[in-house]
Amino acid sequence: MASGDLAQKLRGRLLMSAAILLALLASAALGWHSWRQSSLLSQNKKRLEAALPHLEPRNDYVSSQRCDACHPAQHASWHRTFHRTMTQPALPQNIIGDFDGATVWSNGLAYRVFREGDRFWAEMPDPDELMYVVQGGKKLALKDIPRVRLPVVMATGSHHYQTYWVASPRYPRLMQTLPLVYLVKAKRWIPREAAFMRPPGDTGGFVTQWNHHCIRCHSTGGNPGLDAKTGQLDTSVAELGISCEACHGPAKSHVEVNQNPVRRYRAHVKDEPDPSIVNPSKLDHRLSSHVCGQCHGVFIMRDEFAMKYAREGELFRPGDDLEKTRYYIQHPTEHSPQERRDDLQRNPQFFRERWWDDGTILAGGREFTAMSVSGCYTRGTMSCLSCHSMHESDPVDQLKPRMNESAACTQCHNEPKYTSEISSHAFHAPESSGSNCLNCHMPHTTYALFSAIRSHQVASPNLTSAVRHGVPNACNLCHLDKTLAWTQEHLSKRYRMEALPLTDEQKNVSAALLWLLKGHAAQRVIAAWHVGWEPAQEISGTQWLAPFQAQLLKDPYGVVRYVAEQNLRKLPGFSEFRYDFLAPDAELQRAVDEAIAVWQSQRQQQTPKRVGREVLIDSAGQLMETEVAAFLRQRDNRPITIKE
Repeated sequence: MASGDLAQKLRGRLLMSAAILLALLASAALGWHSWRQSSLLSQNKKRLEAALPHLEPRNDYVSSQRCDACHPAQHASWHRTFHRTMTQPALPQNIIGDFDGATVWSNGLAYRVFREGDRFWAEMPDPDELMYVVQGGKKLALKDIPRVRLPVVMATGSHHYQTYWVASPRYPRLMQTLPLVYLVKAKRWIPREAAFMRPPGDTGGFVTQWNHHCIRCHSTGGNPGLDAKTGQLDTSVAELGISCEACHGPAKSHVEVNQNPVRRYRAHVKDEPDPSIVNPSKLDHRLSSHVCGQCHGVFIMRDEFAMKYAREGELFRPGDDLEKTRYYIQHPTEHSPQERRDDLQRNPQFFRERWWDDGTILAGGREFTAMSVSGCYTRGTMSCLSCHSMHESDPVDQLKPRMNESAACTQCHNEPKYTSEISSHAFHAPESSGSNCLNCHMPHTTYALFSAIRSHQVASPNLTSAVRHGVPNACNLCHLDKTLAWTQEHLSKRYRMEALPLTDEQKNVSAALLWLLKGHAAQRVIAAWHVGWEPAQEISGTQWLAPFQAQLLKDPYGVVRYVAEQNLRKLPGFSEFRYDFLAPDAELQRAVDEAIAVWQSQRQQQTPKRVGREVLIDSAGQLMETEVAAFLRQRDNRPITIKE
């Protein structure tokens, strides 16, 4: 072999050996990095476990992990729900917010959020000191509260937005809120006070403690763990989030008896309830609804059980009657016992934060309270499970297939006038949105999470609530261009409803515009959401709505501004419209002017089809600015708080 060939071969072997060595080193480095990451993640989990409420199955709870082995399909369908992710430890796979070093201001105080490896942090005013100051226990200017660096240990929510919790610097396992909210869709931080319907300038909610309030519905088997002697909390939960045992009850006995494979097989082939566990679908309509009502209702703990709950944790078990341990509150009516009417007189604000003045539910998350006064529930057998399912539904709203259609009602009301002859009852075309039972009997008059949601207080449309109490009604939330007089005429003619005296405005101006321009904040936010609702747009047209929706871009309430912007963008020509709903007043006004200018440009190209005083646009397509300005000056500025 020539010396040149030999040298070339040796060089090739050396290069190959070097490549192999580099690959081995890279593999070793990768392996070390992987091990290091795994080690750090394990360390982080241990740190979180030391700060979080005790995660311990107790009081016969065993956790959802034990359910997976025998019920994999049910476990999987539950696992993809937002119930599961209601509360989670602050691990990277659970955190949605950008902890990128941003500083967010809440109630005049600065909060900086950042990340170091797999750990999340907040630099913030000391939450314990802040609590003392806010509650009057310490005289100290807010700006002088010492700043601390605290680990973020827990997250709440994962659908519309996510909020976070830090560990108290002084009290073990006490969760204090980080008063910021991360909007999932908008991908931005906002202060906590901007995420809820509260009067401008309301500084409440600086610090919220998870252990004795949120724990009730945001965990499973929660126990505040109050020590009556020291007043300290030693909180524990069977599981963070809303898991299997929240609905089926503690499963220790169920797991133990079903270790026997013969028993499991016999239970599988027989359609009989297993006495060792609760299946809500096997309960009667009342008790099955109580399973949901343990969270989705307005209640206070009965006096004789309040301290017992604080020391020992949740006393309700699926299958129980809720009224045994809780007093479920309903809005009094003129037919209610005097004692209940006295409750309203003594504490009107409590009711106004949760109900419209006519007694229908305003605040979201109170669906059981609403349904439980509906005739379909009190005189029939409707339950939460009539329409919803944890396992056979879309996680967004947990509705079973077709349960956002008339099928939700015709599963019981199956007479021809509600099915094949629906036009004779609804006076709308059979396939139109006006023949969808839900749009008339469960309109979107409840507010939560920057959205209008369906009222679960099943009722027929009436004008009394709209005229006397200002409650937006189903007809005018779809027919945005029509007056209350128009609605009254049709209801009187078709259903022989009693005619009520109306004001000049109610006779001549669109009800939706009256709610948008001069209504109070709850009316404004519900009407603003409907501007973007597809059935309303289809029926009412879209060319005339923008200048009125634009006025809400400078509304005093942040949530109204946000809802107004989101739904303005659903109008033609506004899909790319952007503005910061938390910007200074001058910028908000510029956004109003810009939106109206866009509409004016559209108007010049095509005159709106809806014109006349009803819609405050004259026959030439010009905005009736004088009347609009007058309505804005008459705006109902009563303070509105919604306890969603």
